Amino acid sequence: MSGSPSDAVRQDLERSIEGEVRFDQVSRALYSTDASVYQIEPLGVVLPRSPDDVVHAVRIAGRHGVSITARGGGTSQAGQAIGPGLQLDTSKYLNHVLELNVAERWAWIEPGVVLDELNAPLRTDGLRFAPDISTASRATVGGMIANNSSGARSVLYGKTIDHVLELKVVLADGSLAHFRPLGSAEIDAASAGSRLDAACYRTVRELAGACKEEIERRFPKVLRRVGGYNLDELVDTPTPGKPFNLAKLIVGSEGTLGLVVAAKINLVPLPAAKAVLTIEFEDLLDALAATPL
Repeated sequence: MSGSPSDAVRQDLERSIEGEVRFDQVSRALYSTDASVYQIEPLGVVLPRSPDDVVHAVRIAGRHGVSITARGGGTSQAGQAIGPGLQLDTSKYLNHVLELNVAERWAWIEPGVVLDELNAPLRTDGLRFAPDISTASRATVGGMIANNSSGARSVLYGKTIDHVLELKVVLADGSLAHFRPLGSAEIDAASAGSRLDAACYRTVRELAGACKEEIERRFPKVLRRVGGYNLDELVDTPTPGKPFNLAKLIVGSEGTLGLVVAAKINLVPLPAAKAVLTIEFEDLLDALAATPL
């Protein structure tokens, strides 16, 4: 008697990856919820040990027609970390700082590193990753990239997208792409050929150009807009001081465009001091009028 479709997926994964493959009922139940009110039991769970494991998992899922949902700390309150296919949990093994440049204020990190665990050793050098979210003790930076998280001090520091410099991403066909700031000549070279990342460059450039006026008219001009794809970041690029960077499109896409396996992030100096200021207003409308959008 032949096995179930899930058996075939599990067996392919176990043959191909070094990380953990969990299809038991307990693991599936544990991964069926996040911090939201929703519950969806996955087909199975994969805990990759390396980017190669992510590549293999994506290719196997594609062959079997199974969806993949990336998962970090599971702190989302809107159900982004659950799904019916494979759960890909990067928090156990892909959680390292790969490279740190204190002088230039950047770091290469893996997606499963927890924000507080990233910032704690950076304090020694007077640095931090700026987005200041309430779930910093358990949320992963990969999840912050997926959701374009901002936090309580976004008026000063902006959103996660403002601090992501480059991304290494596994695309839908299992190929590995490196998205970074590019000038005109570099974009032309990156757009050539039959690779999926080349097709991404061609498609997005065409879309950003053809729909420029609609994008500029319809995308809200507010500080904390995190809904939808960030096509507005790619309009009129490249220009001096504003290169073309597909990493900006990956940020906030919630894993729908690719799975991040490494990120180069910007770091900011720690504030010299902290203080709390209370300002009184006559009514709510006056308070809103004084708040930058």
